[in-house]
Amino acid sequence: MPQPIDSVVNTSATSRRKLIAGATGLLALAGLSACANEKTVQAATAKHGPAPKTSDDVLIELTEGNKRFVAGQVQRPNQDSYRRDEQAEHQSPFALVHGCVDSRVTPEMLFDQGIGDLFVTRTAGAVLDDTLVGSMEFAVSAPYSVPLLVILGHTACGAVTGTLKAMEANPEDPALPGEMDDFAEQIAPVARRQKVSGSGSEAVDQVVKANALAVARQLVERSAIISKAVGEKRTRIVPALYDLESGEVSWLEA
Repeated sequence: MPQPIDSVVNTSATSRRKLIAGATGLLALAGLSACANEKTVQAATAKHGPAPKTSDDVLIELTEGNKRFVAGQVQRPNQDSYRRDEQAEHQSPFALVHGCVDSRVTPEMLFDQGIGDLFVTRTAGAVLDDTLVGSMEFAVSAPYSVPLLVILGHTACGAVTGTLKAMEANPEDPALPGEMDDFAEQIAPVARRQKVSGSGSEAVDQVVKANALAVARQLVERSAIISKAVGEKRTRIVPALYDLESGEVSWLEA
């Protein structure tokens, strides 16, 4: 049955209004999306000021970055395509961070740094070997000559826990399977000097701190290049502890 003309007109007008309202809504959403994208780009393209040149300046930069990480206010500096392109030609790190292989301890994230800001080396328990020492020598030598080496231990370290449990099982000759025994051999003497009992969290964290301090000393003893750089005050070695729960880094230097 044919619809009355006024019904057709009203229906058509209603459809046009819905279409206009829908289009307006889409434009508004597009505007909001553009604003959100702009904010995302701005966050992603945050820049550092001038790169820190002295060990004190680097400590301040890393401390401030860690504070942002703990507060959930990271800037993610130097992580955009411009920085990537720039650093493809040359890198310009201002520190080396040596830490554990633990997947929860990522120096660039917990110090809120970007592409080309940090050299990073990692071993289970943050122990040393010849190749690793050579890598650190590379970092303190020209053209990089980084003014700060950070030895970063962390709470609840699995390598330290495993070593302490092996010491509980066999105090005279603690051992771990395969090549893991290498880090146990380096951590066990540190644990003995601490005279810890058991493998609980307090014992583990105590040994982690002592191990970071021990690794810092060993670097100077094992490497003439690093020893010279430290002696000439061209670089500085600072042990530190990262707390897995709080996200905070504590500097252990006396």
